Amino acid sequence: MRTLVVYAHPHDGSFSAHLRDRVVAGLGKAEADTRLLDLHAIGFDPVMSAEERTLHHAPPEEKPWLADQYDHLRWAQHLVWVYPTWWSGPPAILKGWVDRVWAEGVAYDLPEGATTIRPLLVDVKRITVVTTHGSPRWINWLEGQVGKALFLRGLRSLCGFGCKTRFLALYGLDRDDGGARRRFADRVESFFARVG
Repeated sequence: MRTLVVYAHPHDGSFSAHLRDRVVAGLGKAEADTRLLDLHAIGFDPVMSAEERTLHHAPPEEKPWLADQYDHLRWAQHLVWVYPTWWSGPPAILKGWVDRVWAEGVAYDLPEGATTIRPLLVDVKRITVVTTHGSPRWINWLEGQVGKALFLRGLRSLCGFGCKTRFLALYGLDRDDGGARRRFADRVESFFARVG
């Protein structure tokens, strides 16, 4: 399976970086065709400019500065998001990537006269989120499970019919003595070794 891992954390020594490496190791065991997109490493700018916003309904060809990102998204059959949950949701760089790259003509189409969008990422058959939360699970639930709603409900609607989803989250990270982190990282690698 063609797997695109989208990673968002600025510090390479973070636990999120360790999880990224465990995801890639598991995918290697499954012999998945994998691309790693490290948003900080490539210097991705999450800010949509006024010019770009005026091109919202323009074909992707009119936004050549995003062509490589569009190619990554169109290539994928399995989308994997690895990020820390900050202030109830994904980091700004990751949300900005979604805002700018999940564009009309790439992720969806809105035919003239239509009232609903038509999904274009029909090759995407699986979405997996790997994230951490400093707070306990019940806090995330009270906050509305922003990451889960965005990736597994909102973006999933633009993917292939029957797209499978999985939300792998470690809660209470701020109070962990290290044991939960080790168990979670093992679980993450094992999951990707199975599903590819």
